[in-house]
Amino acid sequence: MSALSSTGRIVLSRKGFFNVENGGTVCICKAATRLRLEKKEPLCGDIAEFTDNGDGTGFITGLLPRRNCFPRPKVANADVLCIVAAVTDPEPDLFSIDKLTCLGVLNGVETVIVLNKCDLGDCSPMRDIYSSCGFRVFRTSAEGGDTALLRGYLAGRITVFAGASGVGKSTLLNRLYPQHEAQTGDISDRIKRGKNTTRHTELFPTGDGGHIADTPGFSALDIEDVGLFSSDTLTDAFPEFTPFVNECRFRGCGHTKEIGCAVRNAVERGIIPASRHESYVKLFGLLKNKTPNR
Repeated sequence: MSALSSTGRIVLSRKGFFNVENGGTVCICKAATRLRLEKKEPLCGDIAEFTDNGDGTGFITGLLPRRNCFPRPKVANADVLCIVAAVTDPEPDLFSIDKLTCLGVLNGVETVIVLNKCDLGDCSPMRDIYSSCGFRVFRTSAEGGDTALLRGYLAGRITVFAGASGVGKSTLLNRLYPQHEAQTGDISDRIKRGKNTTRHTELFPTGDGGHIADTPGFSALDIEDVGLFSSDTLTDAFPEFTPFVNECRFRGCGHTKEIGCAVRNAVERGIIPASRHESYVKLFGLLKNKTPNR
């Protein structure tokens, strides 16, 4: 039987083998030699051109252009970055959250904030910070909160979940998709198996046409090691700065301590949250002082 050519989405990457999903069936593929020679690495989320040998195996022969690519683990063509943060226990680290929002914005994905454990503390301050910057904010708790709204929002999309240890991400995932907990046990623990190696990445179907990727490595993201960022383009990662960046007194304003800076003026007037500007200044300093060609 001759091999059939088709396209599908890569949903599992493990030690040089790739599960390509097409129309509800999965073909276990290896990358064609040409791709390896061209150093084109197939990633979870990629739309792959592949040949099906007719026995459940095949070869990936090409990759369609990516819309985006997340690091650690590598996931391509995500639709949503879902940042889970606890209102308390542990206390939220706004700088870490802001690094993740930068990653989402610069990757061109919808970036949402899920404020968890809202039954244990007041989520209003954090909600006001991120909603004022244009991010969609959901509030969840042990009682559920906006869980149904969040599940509906993510339906049919590829979602990358990120959040620090202890924020309740595992519980949230199981509440969103209880069928996975029943079938596989704790979904977050299952996803983490193999996450200590970059050779294993997996997207899990949600049952509504979507997929999820849990990414514990993002919590420790080193902003300096991500080529996406530079001090010259950092303002693009803070959408709330956009109305003001061209109103500064001097061209090339860094928006950190310059006289006549419209961004700083907006912070002083309470239009831009002070914590967001503090994160920007910290990131700007890290990137500005980065060793060239590192």
